[in-house]
Amino acid sequence: MRSDVRRARWPWRFVAALGVGALLLASCGSSPSSEPALHGTPAFSISVPLSNVGCTRNDVCVAVGTSASGVSPSALGEYSTPSGRWLRLTLPTSSAPVIDTAACSSTTCLLGGSGPGVDLVWRFNATGDTVDPLTAPSNGIGVQAISCNDLNCALIDTGMQGDLPRLSLSSDGGDSWSQTTAIPWGKGVAVTALSCGSALHCAVGTLSATHQFSLHVTLDGGATWTARSTPDDWTSLRSLRCDARRCVALASEGETSALVRTNNFGKTWSSVALADHANALACTSLSSCLVVGQNAAGSGWLARVVDKVVTSVKLRYVPTPLVDVACGSKVCAAIGVTTLVSVPSTP
Repeated sequence: MRSDVRRARWPWRFVAALGVGALLLASCGSSPSSEPALHGTPAFSISVPLSNVGCTRNDVCVAVGTSASGVSPSALGEYSTPSGRWLRLTLPTSSAPVIDTAACSSTTCLLGGSGPGVDLVWRFNATGDTVDPLTAPSNGIGVQAISCNDLNCALIDTGMQGDLPRLSLSSDGGDSWSQTTAIPWGKGVAVTALSCGSALHCAVGTLSATHQFSLHVTLDGGATWTARSTPDDWTSLRSLRCDARRCVALASEGETSALVRTNNFGKTWSSVALADHANALACTSLSSCLVVGQNAAGSGWLARVVDKVVTSVKLRYVPTPLVDVACGSKVCAAIGVTTLVSVPSTP
């Protein structure tokens, strides 16, 4: 790696965060933070807003963003080492790239979005600190969501013809994709969540143009689908993560948010209320998660949720809402539009 792209990003702050004390437990709800404050680090560019972050299971995280301002859209990439040091990342040369989604496995992350009228799929390799373009499913005009579990990945995109989203599967980490399968119930919807707990078991959350939320699951790789009933007050589902048929996600309930869990692939759910507005969720296990968003003052907010206990963590130098979060095995990363925060996965 070139020495001229290295840049220390306050690593001592992250090391200090690794020595935090134990959580104060409460029976339910939010409790005051018992951890030292976590510090935000400015992104390399303030003109390109960060939008997506992913972390491999070997604790290397990648953050990307794209901007439509100027003559043509531009892209920004950064990655962090397991010690929490953020470094500049060179992205592939691409015409007007837009990144909308990210998903990671053991040592790689897939980044999905669109170029002018085509699907865009890039792969970040944590062992080589590189991002390479991959061949996307043919005749697609934009990737809406990606899910990865080891080498098995799933992708939902918009087809060039017709108005139905399409599901594609990969068993080699994105090197090749199966023939696309149209999702018959998906006409006119936007995909808000996708997770495959195994190679063929996937759950998909969608939102219609009239803001109607729905959740569907497949047990055969998209050949057939089953609609799941969800609570009437749910308006969307995001940050879905499934392990076999056990899932955790972030549900919007009108003006409030909740962390929700299921042990039967969406037939029934339990809920943990969140005091502040949440934008994203990431977990190291289905019982231990980080939630990010914004507080009542409009600045960044981050909380740990262990089982049913919610503990807010004090943030410094995080002036704007946090928009995404991801976790590896021991390290997590949260991002605002111009801010990065490295977080130990456990206090």
